Amino acid sequence: MRGHIRKRGSTYSIVVDIGRDENGKRKQKWFSGYKTKKEAEKALADIIAKIEKGEYFEPANMTVAEYLNYWLDTYPKNNVAPSTYRRYTEFAAHIKTHIGGIMMPKLKPAHIQSFYSSLLEKNLSKSTVLKIHRMLHLALKHAVNWQIIISNPTDAVTPPRPDKVEMRVWDVETAKKFLDDIAETPIYIPVLLALQTGMRAGEICGLKWENIDLPRGFLMVKYALQRINGVLTLKEPKTAKSMRTIALMDYTVQALKEHKRKQNKTKLLMGSAYNDQDFVCAWDDGRPYDPHYLGQKFTKLIKLLGYPKIRFHDLRHTHATMLLQQGINPKIVSERLGHSQISVTLDTYSHVLPNIQKEAVSKIEELFAK
Repeated sequence: MRGHIRKRGSTYSIVVDIGRDENGKRKQKWFSGYKTKKEAEKALADIIAKIEKGEYFEPANMTVAEYLNYWLDTYPKNNVAPSTYRRYTEFAAHIKTHIGGIMMPKLKPAHIQSFYSSLLEKNLSKSTVLKIHRMLHLALKHAVNWQIIISNPTDAVTPPRPDKVEMRVWDVETAKKFLDDIAETPIYIPVLLALQTGMRAGEICGLKWENIDLPRGFLMVKYALQRINGVLTLKEPKTAKSMRTIALMDYTVQALKEHKRKQNKTKLLMGSAYNDQDFVCAWDDGRPYDPHYLGQKFTKLIKLLGYPKIRFHDLRHTHATMLLQQGINPKIVSERLGHSQISVTLDTYSHVLPNIQKEAVSKIEELFAK
């Protein structure tokens, strides 16, 4: 038998027979850190296939470039969205150009720090370099788990911190007035959903009627629509927390009921020409809206109607800011937004929290003054 899987705590490890040494003694290699048994089984099959094809080589002889090629084919290809995989291959190209020739065991933090500096000197943005750092950190974390290297050199590196972009949000009155002004436009329902649920554009475009319970007043975020290689593709959200249930305001429920009534009427008029895929936000022939269309149409409308300039994505920020200003627990806000951790919410909306603290102190003072 070439290899087998073992469970260690909450993760899975695989041990593989990789041949025999010069004395004829069997050599085995451990690979650790797989989150699920299915992931471990896939990795085991890939490694065995490489051994049988003569494509497996010992980690000590790997360069950084060779390891990245191996890692891209072994982990991201089967575990991340196609768009993320494409970005990883682009980031890997930068890494291979600068430090790809270094042997894996000899890769030091100083090599990586100098690499980041050279990218910044070539006018790559701090944000892009930080993304490259995060990918490289993940790749080398797997190298540690797979016993290719002893420690992760990126742990001792300081990546650039992007300059914070000022968040732009609307106040309640501006949001309400805008909804009134666009009530007869194609993007009324998408804007309403963004403002009153905090959903992302791709999640709104991927929303289906089967995932809305109007009588009970909630919807379930199960899909996101994104353009992959020029084709609109329905995908599951990137994290487990993004798949969530959101309670709806009664106003939103009534608006959705009216929207469904109009959509059903259009469906009858179109007959067989209607491409019924059950999308909530769709053209008259049933095709779903493109997330890019929402952004472009929204930008045109706010310019035409003279509203303060924000992006469609900022409607999500507006929703979160309104909730926090009303004293809603950040954990609830985090759940509605589908953030992976509450720390993401607290960091993103840290500018709102000081004012909430002041309001809380004022309320406590009122209690003690009675």
